[in-house]
Amino acid sequence: MKRLRLIITGDRGVGKTSLATRFCLCGFVPDYDNFLDETFRKLMIIDEECVSVEVLDGSDYEWGRNGPQTVRRLYIKEASCFFIVYSVACRSSFENVTAIYQEVFMAKDPELCPAIIVAAKCDLADSDHEVSTSEGQRLAEVLGCEFIETSAKEDHNVTEAFTSVIRLTTSRNPHWQVVHQSSLPHEHRCLGRCVVI
Repeated sequence: MKRLRLIITGDRGVGKTSLATRFCLCGFVPDYDNFLDETFRKLMIIDEECVSVEVLDGSDYEWGRNGPQTVRRLYIKEASCFFIVYSVACRSSFENVTAIYQEVFMAKDPELCPAIIVAAKCDLADSDHEVSTSEGQRLAEVLGCEFIETSAKEDHNVTEAFTSVIRLTTSRNPHWQVVHQSSLPHEHRCLGRCVVI
């Protein structure tokens, strides 16, 4: 069985935890107040192969900005793949995507450890959008990443986003199976359901 660790990065309040809970626990909790990092696990069958996915929600580490860089480096070191999440209703979170990408890939090889740019909260009214779809697509193209718009509230493209990054990771690391026991701080482990894709 292949095992991989997905780190969800992004600014505070962009919907990282909502994406994780929607995917792993099949639910949506509005106004989720997450003071500690959350770790979720889920078994998936992708292309007839069993994959154990550990999803780490790096909730409070000011990705791409000044802050607790030692902890962020530990997250990056332990990762198999990444989400870089921004909210379509928050331009500053979008403008921080490039800095997060640069921080991550100073230490990781993007060919072996892929990232996907994830636009969250796309269910919001058009009048609330501060970032257009085309802007997100252009940035992802510049960074050499895949791009997807999601809504954890409406369960739109959430499974598709996770499945895409997992497929990218396993295809680029066909013989890689082991994730070491995590040494990340403040872990809370939740076991999700098995999904066949």
